[in-house]
Amino acid sequence: MKKLFLCTCNKTLTQTLDFDRIQKELGDVFDSIHTHDALCLHDGLAFIGSETSHEDSVVIGACTSQIIGPPLAKHIKSDMKTIVPLREQVAWVHKDDPKGATNKAMVLLKDGAIQVNHMAPPTAVELHSENRVLVVGGCIAGLRVVSDLVRLGIEVVLLEPPEWTRENYIEAGQFMAESKVVKDTVRDLLSSCKKVKRIQGSVTELSGRAGQYTVTLKTEKGKDEQILVGSIVISTASTQEVPSIAKMCHYGKSDRTLVISELTDLLSKQPAGQRMTILVATDPSHHQTTVEGSYLLRNVRMAAEKGHTVILAHSDISTKDEDLYRSARRAGVIFVRGSLERVKKAKDGMVCRLENTMESQVREFKVDYLVLQTHLGPWSGTARLASVLDVDLDQYGFIKTRYAKMKPVQTSRRGIFIAGCGKMPMRLEDALVSASNASLEVLKEVRKKGERRGWIPVVDEERCDVCEACINVCPNHALRLVDGKVTHVPLNCEFCGICVSVCPTRAIEFQAHSKESLLVRLEEIAKNHKTLEGQKPFSLVYACSECANASIDQAGFTGKGYPTGSYVIQFPCAGMVSPIEILKGLAVGAERVTVAHCMPGGCHHQTGDRLSELVVEFTREMLRSINQDPERVRATYMIAAQPNKMQEEVAHRG
Repeated sequence: MKKLFLCTCNKTLTQTLDFDRIQKELGDVFDSIHTHDALCLHDGLAFIGSETSHEDSVVIGACTSQIIGPPLAKHIKSDMKTIVPLREQVAWVHKDDPKGATNKAMVLLKDGAIQVNHMAPPTAVELHSENRVLVVGGCIAGLRVVSDLVRLGIEVVLLEPPEWTRENYIEAGQFMAESKVVKDTVRDLLSSCKKVKRIQGSVTELSGRAGQYTVTLKTEKGKDEQILVGSIVISTASTQEVPSIAKMCHYGKSDRTLVISELTDLLSKQPAGQRMTILVATDPSHHQTTVEGSYLLRNVRMAAEKGHTVILAHSDISTKDEDLYRSARRAGVIFVRGSLERVKKAKDGMVCRLENTMESQVREFKVDYLVLQTHLGPWSGTARLASVLDVDLDQYGFIKTRYAKMKPVQTSRRGIFIAGCGKMPMRLEDALVSASNASLEVLKEVRKKGERRGWIPVVDEERCDVCEACINVCPNHALRLVDGKVTHVPLNCEFCGICVSVCPTRAIEFQAHSKESLLVRLEEIAKNHKTLEGQKPFSLVYACSECANASIDQAGFTGKGYPTGSYVIQFPCAGMVSPIEILKGLAVGAERVTVAHCMPGGCHHQTGDRLSELVVEFTREMLRSINQDPERVRATYMIAAQPNKMQEEVAHRG
């Protein structure tokens, strides 16, 4: 049976929506209609649980799925269900037009009925993962991950660079905190990792899927070793790179020019009582990070505290710890805002020509040593490691996270995580927090049990011409070529539907969002809108179920009203939208079609924002070629922090 459950939200929605009219006019659409004042509370959940069975198709007209979805999932027995957000996307944004709001509610509820009519049961996949993890180390954070996982009862294999020792960990982490803190942390973490299997070498090959990765290692002795793991954590070190001014400053050609990492050794070798003049210079072309700024301040402060004259020439200094700057000044560090213009070798020193931009003066003076601030970059083997593991790099060459805000330790490949300085240079405390976050995600991955259920893409082998477009675009490695056929790997799938939009032969259908159902839904929305609203224009918004839908919900929370003739259709990801849905929307009479995606670079599925922009631009070109107005189609990002975006997009439409 097809059942409709309506929630009045403690009768507050009755001020805008005519529930009696809705029940009367939708009586021939649903087999039964129930109205409750609080479906999200205990009594409401118990009621809906008692009134539904596994065979029912259920439409819920209530608040947003982000609120009511989780509790309902535990009580509704049927998988064939959908939620229509009558509160946030109808009643709260159309308070000034009760009749129009009620009409819109009926259009959307009828759309929900069509949606459940075309649903197929979700696919259930049995979860299994190896209780073993590979940590690709080199950073202190990697030791923390190992320590955490061992305490959680997970077997760990620690892979370190060849000939890596305790001193290497300390040297690689010297920029992260005070020297003593780094040494103590490394000592304690290595002590907790004594019983862990440690291999020195590199990763040469990876196969399998999340939960069951087969990793081939090349040990430092040249032997190949294969291990089966459930997850992988990348925790490589950052390296210090010489700045672009190194050549001008004769670095490598004069023992009087050093980099900041060599300053400690210099000071330790100086006889007691000997005083030096040291000029420390930053690269004006480099955007300094707060980690680099803090490392710089700690070193110049240390030199000044030993009685040396320290001049720091800089364009800007970034740090999260203002006390470092103050303590450096108290120690006697002379701060000069400016940059080096010229450096010449001299007997027992370097002659430096320095422009003071604050005083508009140029001065030339001799110093005993010239010290250059280094830049923190990725470990030298990062690019090769990323290629073997098939994970993405960011613009700076570090391992790229899947989604910085919501998935800060996930890489672009499922089951592979990132911790510490493999992601970016970090302070010690931040790296350790990152490591603990990664450990928790690994725990969830390797301890998964039971079933994973969801609507997945289904490949029609007769239509598929094996062009591999879907394989290339899938952000989760969920589609593979096996024996000449495109094969779906459900355990890797995140149900985004991006593969559907790129298939040129329409050989892929999404179980809950088939092309046929979407086209029928668009026709019925247009038909029902015309029946209820006559010639009043309407617009369609194809919104991703993450950021865009959250932004539209926030418009309701904040009272950002917009015309009633604006219908939102949710997609798992905006990257699933193809020109077919856009053109069909225009064909059925929509005045405008807007594709709403996540913020650029912030797509939960990595590529949906860019793909939707490309699809929309392609569709606009098609419209231009047939002398149609391309402005009727638009792509835009929407995020919860900007609830006004929906209002701006449809304010002059509908």
